[in-house]
Formats: sequence, structure tokens, C-alpha cells
Amino acid sequence: MRAQKSIGDTLQRFPTANLTLAPTAIQRLERLSSRLRHNIYIKRDDLQASQALFKRLGANLHFVSGEQNELDTNYQEYGESLKERGRSVYELHPGGSDAIGTLSYVKAFAEIQDYSKTSKIHFDKIFHATGSAATQAGLVLGQCISGYETSVIGIAISQKTESQKHRVLELAGTTAQMLEVDLDDSKVIVDDNYIGPDYPDPSEAGMKATEMFAQMEGILLDQVYGGKAAAGLIDYAATGRFSKGDNILFIHTGGNSDLYY
Repeated sequence: MRAQKSIGDTLQRFPTANLTLAPTAIQRLERLSSRLRHNIYIKRDDLQASQALFKRLGANLHFVSGEQNELDTNYQEYGESLKERGRSVYELHPGGSDAIGTLSYVKAFAEIQDYSKTSKIHFDKIFHATGSAATQAGLVLGQCISGYETSVIGIAISQKTESQKHRVLELAGTTAQMLEVDLDDSKVIVDDNYIGPDYPDPSEAGMKATEMFAQMEGILLDQVYGGKAAAGLIDYAATGRFSKGDNILFIHTGGNSDLYY
């Protein structure tokens, strides 16, 4: 077992570019808390950089399509074609799901920890949507590094529990090696009960959850990612899976493009 550093010390050797207003806000959802009879908070990571910002910084975005099993090959081939034309290329995987992308949610966990220290509010459970795995891998690594006692619950949006856990553990393991920190596999918790018909179809519970967040708190969630995660949180509250006095944090990761179409 390696001696663990703080999250800040662990990330210090990885340079960053400040493209967002960080830390993102954490706020209590008063009406939802009253409705669900639990203390519900939200981390507003939906307030992030947009494609327009990349354009202003002089970066051209290129999108690669294909089936899941084709994407890696398609990335490589298209990236090589751009390099041959003299372009400087940076590859972004879906959901930012590579070791470098995962660091953003290691850092996000540090923001959660800092908020807890300042506010004296400890989060007993942290809910988020888990799909391409970077969010959950980063949060779990942040938990492992910091020693913060909580349950990071990933609500699966497409894969069954074992398949999604494997995906998260693989990415978390690669990132842990890069950071030279220890990963506790038992911290990876995935619940696949809220996927609904299939990906990328919304679920009935997810659609109801997006309506509840919008009508009660004025917060917009998409139906495929945030909606399914919110449906999980609401159902946990309704079925007595939270203890009295628990503080629950919901990570709003964005993904709300379907709201406008």
C-alpha cells in the first residue's frame, strides 16, 4: 500500500487549462428535499465550456462517428489523416473517457471535499449517471485518494451492472497507475435498474424525474443521462434506501442537448 497524498498534491504534476468557472456550484435543492424528505444537493457541472468557446480559442472540432466497436479505429485513422495535413491533433474520447479526461472528476471530488470542509456538510451518498465511465472512475479515485467516507453510486444509462463495473474499473485502474495511487475496487457501485428500454432511449421514470427537477427547481436535465440518474435518486428516497439525516449529492454532468429539439 502506497502512502496516499492529497488530491491536490496528486494532480500537481498535471498541467491544466482553465476553460470553466471552477469550482462549480453546489447548492441545496430546497423543494426537492422537502418533497423527498431527505437533504438533496446538486453539483452544477452542467455549467461548463461550450463548443463556441473552443472556436474562440482557435480550435476546430472534428467529430468521428461509427459503431462502438469501430470508434477507436476511426479515431486513429482520422487523426492520422489530419496529422498528415500538418494539423496539431488532440483526441477527445466519448465523455472524455481516457486517463487524462478522468482527472477532471478526480479534481471534482476535491471540490466536493473542500465544500464539505467549508460548509460542515458531509455527503453520505453521491449520485451520477455512468456511461462512458470517466465520471465514476474519477470520483472513485478521488474518494480513494482523499479517504472521504461516502458511497459513489453510478446509475447505469446503457450497460448492465457487471459490464459497466468492468468498464469503470478498467479506466480507474489505468488512471490510478498514471497517478501512482491505490484503487479500492469495492468503491465502484453500479445500479442498472434505471436503464429503461435501451440506450439511447429515455425511460418513463427518467422522463418523470426531468419534469420533477424542472418544475420544482428550475433545473433542466436530459432524459438519457441526467434523467435516469435522477430517477435512481428519487426511487432510492421513495423506497427507504437513505437513512434519516443523510445528505445526498447529485452530480449534474450536463448532456442536455435533447431539451432543444
